[in-house]
Amino acid sequence: MAEEQVKEDILEEDAETTDTSSAEEVVEESIDVEALTAEFDNRYKRLQADFENFKRRTHQEKEQLAGFIKGDIITDLLPVLDNFERAVQAPAEGDAKVFLDGFIMIHQNLMALLSKHGLATIDAVGQPFDPNLHQAVMRVPSDEFESNTVSEVLQTGYTVDGRCIRPAMVKVVE
Repeated sequence: MAEEQVKEDILEEDAETTDTSSAEEVVEESIDVEALTAEFDNRYKRLQADFENFKRRTHQEKEQLAGFIKGDIITDLLPVLDNFERAVQAPAEGDAKVFLDGFIMIHQNLMALLSKHGLATIDAVGQPFDPNLHQAVMRVPSDEFESNTVSEVLQTGYTVDGRCIRPAMVKVVE
């Protein structure tokens, strides 16, 4: 019987130690769960911020690409505009005058359409020479304008959404 009592005492001690150690493990596990929850929450927030930055960056790149494509297409149309301007400046009489009036209306419609998409002419006459907007072809003397000022435009320059796609060919005062 004494043996049985000793065995029971040992089993009771083991049960008590197991209960205490399992309670400590539960506390440690709850701390680990809280730390993991905080870490996953932090990771989630960072991932969400990265995704928002990615969306913003791709949107900006898409807009830039669209602007460059628009500028390239309009650049391809500039020779057509130049020919319209030359035709409008040609003198006309009689039936040719009626034809020229129609031509002028087509030119105005085309310019209105392109302006709606960001095309703007560079106003150069009387402006100080700016190598970013003007291409000087010749220097001329002038009493009308100050030195280093554009006196005449030989070929119209254009910008699309503020970006110069073709500088204006100009004469500059000496």
